[in-house]
Amino acid sequence: MSLSNPGRRGRPKTSAGWRATFSSLENRDYRRYWMSSIASYAAMQMQIVVRGWLVYELTGSALALGLVSFGVGVPLLVLAPFGGALADRVDKRRLLIVSQILAGVVTLVTAILVATGAIVLWHLVVASVVSGIILSFNLPSRQAVIPELVEESQIMNAVALGSGAMNLNRVVAPAVGGVLVGVMGIEGVYFIIVAIYAVASALLFLVPPLQKPEPELRTTVFGSIGEGLQYVRRSPVLGHLLLMAMVPIAFGMPYQMLMPIFAADVLDVGPSGLGYLMGAAGIGALVGSIVIASLSDFRHKGQLLLGAAALFGVFLILFAQSSMFYLSLFLLLGVGMASSSYMAANSTLLLMNTEAGIRGRVMSLYMMTIGLYPVAVLPTAAIAESVGVPLAVSIGGAILVLFTLAIAVLRPTLRRL
Repeated sequence: MSLSNPGRRGRPKTSAGWRATFSSLENRDYRRYWMSSIASYAAMQMQIVVRGWLVYELTGSALALGLVSFGVGVPLLVLAPFGGALADRVDKRRLLIVSQILAGVVTLVTAILVATGAIVLWHLVVASVVSGIILSFNLPSRQAVIPELVEESQIMNAVALGSGAMNLNRVVAPAVGGVLVGVMGIEGVYFIIVAIYAVASALLFLVPPLQKPEPELRTTVFGSIGEGLQYVRRSPVLGHLLLMAMVPIAFGMPYQMLMPIFAADVLDVGPSGLGYLMGAAGIGALVGSIVIASLSDFRHKGQLLLGAAALFGVFLILFAQSSMFYLSLFLLLGVGMASSSYMAANSTLLLMNTEAGIRGRVMSLYMMTIGLYPVAVLPTAAIAESVGVPLAVSIGGAILVLFTLAIAVLRPTLRRL
C-alpha cells in the first residue's frame, strides 16, 4: 500500500542545532496542522477545567466528576477501532475537519443550556458521551496523519511538537479558563470554546487534501479491525507498547479529573487556583515535550519510556501528599514533565514500528488505552470518596511505579528499543 505525501514535497533541509528542535515546523502543511492542534487542544483543556468546575458546583460530588469523565471514556473504548479503520480508508484531514466541527456544535449546545439556566447533570453526561464518540473518530486520525505530513526521520520531532502543542495549552488554557470563569461566568467561557473550535477547523481547511489509501483490500470495517488486531498480535513489540500505554494512563492520569477537589478541599484555592495547578502540570509537560523534540535521533527510546513512566508515578505520590499550594505547583511540574515525556516516546515508538497502511488501526488501539483514563476516574473517584483524594491518587502512583519496574525486568525488548 502506498500513500502520497504532499506535505513532504519542497520541504526545506533539516535545521541543525537548537533549530532542529522545531525542524518539522519548517514543513508548511505540518505547520498548519500543528496550529490547528494548538487551537483544538486549547478548547479541550479549557473545557476540562470549566466542565469540572461546573459539575462540582452543581453536585459537590467526586463521584459526579467521575461519572461525567466516564461518559467520555466509554465511547473511546468501544468505538476507537471503528475510527481507526475509517482513518485507513478515507482522507484523514477531512475526517479531522468533520469531527472538529461536530465537537464545536456539542459545545455550543452546552453553552446555550448553561446561559439559559437549564443545565443539569444529565445534560453534561450526555454531552460527554457524544464528545467521546466524536473523539473516537478524531484522535486516531490526529496521530496517524503525522507520518503523511513529515519525513520518517522527523516523526519523533513532529509527535513531540504535537504533544508540546497540547501541553502549551495545559499551561495557558486552564489558567485562562479559571480566571475567565470568575470574570464572565461559565457560559461566557463555553462560547469562547466554541469560537476556538471554529478556528481549529478553519486551519485544517488550509492543509491540502491527502490522497486516500488505495482500495487494495475490500474488506468490511469489522474485517479491517480484525486485521489490525492480528497485526498487533503478531508483533510483541506493539503489544508491549500498548500495555505500557494502558497502565500509566489508567492509574496515573485520573489525577487530572480530580483536580477540582484538590483545589477546593485540599488546598482551598478556588477556580483560579485550579487553573494554576493544571497550568503548572502543563508547564512541566511543555518542557518535557521540548526535550523530547530535541532528541529526535536519540537511540535509547525504550529506556526513556520506562524511566519517564516511573518518574510519573513518583511525582504523583509526592503531589498527592502535599498540603502546601506552592509545593504542589512545583511537584506538578515534575508530574507534567514525566507524563508528557513517556506519552511522546510511546506514540513515537508505535508509529515507527507500524506499517503505513495500518497506522490508523494501530493508533486507534492506542486511543482505546487513552479511553481508559476517563473510565478509570470513576473507580478512582469512588475510592476517593471512601479514603480521600490524596490517598486514592497515591495508590495510583504506587501501582504505576511497581508496574514500570516489573515490565522493565520482564520485557527487556522494551529497554532495547
